[in-house]
Amino acid sequence: MHYFNPYTLLKVLAKVSIFGFAPLVFAGSDTGNFDVTITITSSCSIDTSTDGNVVFGSQASSATNIQVSSASIDVTCTQGTAYTVALNSGANADATSRRMIGQTVNTNFVAYELYSDTYTTLWGDDTTFGSVKGGLTGSGAIQNHSIYAQVPSASAPAQDYKDTVTATITW
Repeated sequence: MHYFNPYTLLKVLAKVSIFGFAPLVFAGSDTGNFDVTITITSSCSIDTSTDGNVVFGSQASSATNIQVSSASIDVTCTQGTAYTVALNSGANADATSRRMIGQTVNTNFVAYELYSDTYTTLWGDDTTFGSVKGGLTGSGAIQNHSIYAQVPSASAPAQDYKDTVTATITW
């Protein structure tokens, strides 16, 4: 005859409740890495609208070596970006000089020169009428480049004269 052992029953019930009815819980963790990236491209902009016009004002036809330095070119380039600024020969240049054309009689001209410094280095495009302004590095902020201009002789008929020069930034 078999005897009922209550301790055996408790052991069985304990094992069944632990393994059969209670969920098994395992705690853990894992990690993963990801990148955060950006590509900054070099960029530059040029602004001649603020003080870009060279204005000699009203001058007597006998005037010589008329100089002005009130014009400028504003350049904004990405910090650390090397750049140059070139000035073309203008719309009315001949083989020897930049020229403003008469606005009333368009066969009259007044020659002029543009400089990148205080009237010593002619400012051009490395092909005509001077060299580019180089060795420049962007700061991320506006950098001002003064234009020094000179009319060697105002000996021309009385009227308004004008030329248009294109400034080009290369980076």
